[in-house]
Amino acid sequence: MTRPVIPVHADWNTVLCTSRTTLTTHLWTAPPLRRGSPIHDRAFAALRELDTDHTRFLSFWTHPHLAVPALEPPSDHATSWDFTHLDPLLDDFMEATRGRPVVANLAAIPTWMFDTPEPVAVGTDPDAAQWDYEQGTQPRDATLNQIADYFERMARWYISGGFTDELGRRHTSPHRHRFAYWEVLCEPDVGHQWDPAAYTRLYDQVVQRLRPLDPDMRFVGLSLSPITDDPDYFWHFLDPANHAPGIPIDAVSYHFYAAPALTDAVDSRPNAPFSTWHTTFFAQADGFLRQVSLIESIKKRLSPHTRTHINEIGSFAPDVMAAEPDIPDQYWALAGALVAYLWSRLTALGIDLVGVAEFLGYPTVIPGTSLLDWETGEPNARYRVLALLLEHFGPGDLLVPTRAGSELSPEPPVHAQGFVTSDGRRRLLLVNTGPDPVQVTLTGEARLHETAHVDTATSRRPASRAPASGDLLELGPFSTTVATLV
Repeated sequence: MTRPVIPVHADWNTVLCTSRTTLTTHLWTAPPLRRGSPIHDRAFAALRELDTDHTRFLSFWTHPHLAVPALEPPSDHATSWDFTHLDPLLDDFMEATRGRPVVANLAAIPTWMFDTPEPVAVGTDPDAAQWDYEQGTQPRDATLNQIADYFERMARWYISGGFTDELGRRHTSPHRHRFAYWEVLCEPDVGHQWDPAAYTRLYDQVVQRLRPLDPDMRFVGLSLSPITDDPDYFWHFLDPANHAPGIPIDAVSYHFYAAPALTDAVDSRPNAPFSTWHTTFFAQADGFLRQVSLIESIKKRLSPHTRTHINEIGSFAPDVMAAEPDIPDQYWALAGALVAYLWSRLTALGIDLVGVAEFLGYPTVIPGTSLLDWETGEPNARYRVLALLLEHFGPGDLLVPTRAGSELSPEPPVHAQGFVTSDGRRRLLLVNTGPDPVQVTLTGEARLHETAHVDTATSRRPASRAPASGDLLELGPFSTTVATLV
């Protein structure tokens, strides 16, 4: 059966809004990024090639040796402060971002600062994931001063050249880094399960201690997980009345990941077949976008000048912790198309920052989120989509009313958004949300000049580019296409 050609219409004479969205990514303290790893050099070269603003550095609790520089509580005679593993990762990150503004999230809190039934043992292998490290929901110090002091010492180590420890001893560092933002914790709603009021108190204490270190540094709060369904986090945190006097609410952040649907247990498979993933992913994305609109309405009422950082978007493949993940090759183009769709819609909603997560995942640690091949460090299709969007679009672009489909096909498997870029070019972002090729035709006077695309055929290669003419264009399976017009 011949598939209908999908009309795409853009009203180039009308402006919906001006993009203010920074598109970026984040890098976490993953063992394959350590110096001496076979992929270290290529991975950081790939980060450097993206050249993103407000790239986020995250120290994550799954690898405590790499993320927590004080693994043991202080005794009467000594402390355990040791930045041997964390320093090289952050230094390499700062070198790769080359003076661009960055976001620091040194999120992991020593578990000994929480009440736990028994002390949590820390293994000896810094490269081994320790998923049971983050335990306890009640801080040992109910005033939260101990935790806030910990973050102040961390910040002083990286911003101010060192700190004085719990015993009054000076620890001198070579660092004088500058961070555009400091994000307070990562997904506090899980793990230690901070409630909105307690989190807000900690945020205030951390900000009070860190602001004097760099008056230009701003702060990001919340960083909520994708499973959050309690709106009180936003209602409480965004209300200035719930903060200490003078504490800024510069930005809030939260996350989204799509995941394949679970099948019935009788099926004996944990996830639905790949042929259903695209439908599930984009349906979940649309549900998330509705949540974003509601959260933005809360923010505009309580704290309209606060920025929104949706700094982790992505998708999971099945068996997120599997040592030998079974991920179809087509998944990476699908995951890239999902990213492009979300970025386009979030830009139209006026979101300030969108972060594609994450720079490196690998077997046993959520491989489906990765932008790189964990064996070679080479970019995959998700990275190529991110690079394609960064090359062709940016803050200051004008978004115009755009429609794909007609009254006969009101919901075609194509997302379209027109942009007049800051250099005056007219460009269309076209995303094929399905696994089959589709044809689109441009209505009106616009004609094709050149195209660049990533899809299942380009795979891990850079975007395929070609001159074009006329008004007819074919989009491959899960294609992310940028069409420049004349």
